[in-house]
Amino acid sequence: MTPSIHSARVFFFLSGGWGPLVRTLPISNRLLDFDVASSFAISGTLGPQIRAAGFDLIALSPEVSTAVGAAPEWWSPYHFLSAHNADSGTLIAHVEAYRDAILNGRPAVIVTDINPLAALAAKSLRVPHVTISQSLFLPFRKLQSSRWAIPPALPAINKVLRHYGAGLLESAECLDVGDVTLIPSIPEFDPVKNLPASVHYIGPILGNELIPLAAPDRAPSTSAVPEVLFYPGRPQDAAGASGQVLLNAGLAALSTLDVTVTVATGGYHFDIPDYPGLRMQIVPWRIISSDYRPSLMVHHGGHGACLTAITAGIPSAIVPTHAEREYNARSLAALGCGELVASGQIAAEGIRRLIENVLGNPAFARESRRWSRTIAGRKYEGADLAARVIMRMIAAHSQKG
Repeated sequence: MTPSIHSARVFFFLSGGWGPLVRTLPISNRLLDFDVASSFAISGTLGPQIRAAGFDLIALSPEVSTAVGAAPEWWSPYHFLSAHNADSGTLIAHVEAYRDAILNGRPAVIVTDINPLAALAAKSLRVPHVTISQSLFLPFRKLQSSRWAIPPALPAINKVLRHYGAGLLESAECLDVGDVTLIPSIPEFDPVKNLPASVHYIGPILGNELIPLAAPDRAPSTSAVPEVLFYPGRPQDAAGASGQVLLNAGLAALSTLDVTVTVATGGYHFDIPDYPGLRMQIVPWRIISSDYRPSLMVHHGGHGACLTAITAGIPSAIVPTHAEREYNARSLAALGCGELVASGQIAAEGIRRLIENVLGNPAFARESRRWSRTIAGRKYEGADLAARVIMRMIAAHSQKG
């Protein structure tokens, strides 16, 4: 049954972490200019931040959790589907939570950001569906050298779709293809082949400034000492205690170098090691601007972190904490905008050598600045374009209704 539309509201169903949130909040803010409201559901602990940004949370009953334990060598949101292939009842119960939310809320459009359970619900209900994705999760991606692989989730996906009488998919990655698919990136960083007409590059969307986590001000450094922005990701995620492990090793490495460090925690609680000689500031966010332009970003290889660095023209020393982030890291390194150590090789000595190499080679900074100018020159429309796409879908669906 396709829900009828009685109000202009969009539901955003996100996977966990800051990345999906900071690239969708600007879209929902832009939709407000069209008098279209938005509601969110997100895995993890960021619900209070969504409310603080002024948006409603979608109640899912039962509460959906897709945790399957640490999987640093082979991670994706599709693990839950693959792990529960033999137990389709569990999968259907989780999909039903999304279907109930959609049927009760009757949104005009569903937007999923790498949330396969919500995508299954949207496809089973045959509602207008926009996906926000990265090349890695799409069936027409061009793979960089990486150990990335989608788990064997297709049997579980088609079992659920068959249960609802919906059309079956040719691959698990097709679940991340909507009526329209938006890639908040650039083709060189997120390469695809045989791009369908329904897939659009809209350029990086970096909405950190919309999160109500005020960063303490600090006067720009006037010394010649390099300024390093260090973002380790979440303390705990699908790869285990990946952020905490990276923070420990990264600070150990940075404490041996003549640098000034700003650690961006994302508002999460980390255990901060004590290095008395290290010039360090701890903040939730640090927005890169004309007032704050670090010499280097050290980060975990998240999609948003990589695009933040390249958009700002800052070179990266990347320590990916699972295989998806290694894919991102290799894509960034292929552009000449930084270097990486392989995921699973988080050690202070290797990180120190990585940082020294990127800081010591001016080509990384030069290429990062060049790509920053290239992105700016293309005049991507980002959240504005995404909002217009959604508005066209709302209008088309309203005419059919």
